[in-house]
Order: sequence, then structure tokens, then C-alpha cells
Amino acid sequence: MCSIIHLEDRIIKLKLELIKLAEEKNKINNAKVLKKSQELDELIVLYMEKKKLIG
Repeated sequence: MCSIIHLEDRIIKLKLELIKLAEEKNKINNAKVLKKSQELDELIVLYMEKKKLIG
């Protein structure tokens, strides 16, 4: 089970990766961006569920 701090770190890391991918000119791999976006969505949902359980 992941801790909330670990989830926050993973969310921040994924957001930075998505920003980097979006800024790469003519090299954007749509499948990679989609995969990272889906992973970020899943982490955010897990994070919100854990925050709700604690809060």
C-alpha cells in the first residue's frame, strides 16, 4: 500500500513528465502521452481515496 506522500511524489513526477513531453517539438508520442495521462488519473483517484479515508 502506498503512502500519501509517496503518491504525491509520483503525481508530481508524472505531471512533470507530461509537461516535458508536451514541450518536445515534433517528437510527441501520442501513445506515450496517453499512457502517462491515464497513469496520472489513476494516481490522483487513489490519492483522493486515501485522503478521504484519513480526513
